[in-house]
Amino acid sequence: MRPIYRVIKHTLYEKCDVKRNYYTVEKQIIFMGFKWWKSLKETHYGIGDYGMGGGLKSPISFKTESDAIYAIKKLENGSIPEGWISEVSSVLDFNKDR
Repeated sequence: MRPIYRVIKHTLYEKCDVKRNYYTVEKQIIFMGFKWWKSLKETHYGIGDYGMGGGLKSPISFKTESDAIYAIKKLENGSIPEGWISEVSSVLDFNKDR
């Protein structure tokens, strides 16, 4: 079954005026029969944060709703929100008989 995503609009107000809008993406997670929403997150590194477990994670924010929807479409096509993937690109076996 394909995951369910939702886009959340966040609005910052100052003195009764809208100062800024931004959007985040959440993915529905099901674990042991319970459903909840988990934000797609990115890691922000500061000085000395590189290494095992370093950095601060926060939800990935998008400037527009269409940017957030485009990110969901990229996730559905196999992209990842952050990090890297390792894969075998070639195998060379020089031990075979000719």
